Amino acid sequence: MGRRPGIDGRELLLAAALKLFSEHGIEGVSIRAVNREAGLGPASVHYHFGTKEALLDAVIRAYGDSVIEATKARAQEIMAAEGPATARDLVTMLAEPYLDLMADRGRKGAAWVRVISSLLQSDPERIIDRSAARLGWNAAAKVYPEAAPETVRRAMRMCYTLLVTQLAHAKLNGRRPSTLDFELLIDFLTAGLDGALHAPAPPRKARRARAS
Repeated sequence: MGRRPGIDGRELLLAAALKLFSEHGIEGVSIRAVNREAGLGPASVHYHFGTKEALLDAVIRAYGDSVIEATKARAQEIMAAEGPATARDLVTMLAEPYLDLMADRGRKGAAWVRVISSLLQSDPERIIDRSAARLGWNAAAKVYPEAAPETVRRAMRMCYTLLVTQLAHAKLNGRRPSTLDFELLIDFLTAGLDGALHAPAPPRKARRARAS
């Protein structure tokens, strides 16, 4: 099947790959299936992207750059603010770029979040932007100045993973997760960060005694 007149083949392939990856998982989608979904010839992915891995990278970048830049901007706002910041500020810093994407892009935005959620489980290093992560860690260090840096990094990574996973499976009210579910998620993640980074851990002996 030849390219549809007046429509860019690369964009057709990106839209097809996003749809199929979000519905069937990345490993479950073949290059042939992407070409067929896009309505293009059997060599189209190879022509436009070279490999399936390059196609996946292009899908990640399609919305990833805007999400990364928005997250970095929010982290910088937290660090520049004169007053104290809170765990809720950190969770909102991570959540709002995804919510804005879902609101702006509708089904495509939600599909992209599902792809990112899948990659967080299988290949997180592929999608974690180091500069954005460092800014997030610095913002968290302002909220929790006494927490160990490595603990901050681990807690923020866990918070991000749980957030995206839940958004990927959230019931949508229009183009955004329902307000009730979203507020509960924010409260849950806020309490988790406070518990992990602010409250002192119980002594090791006490934990053993409770477990026995």
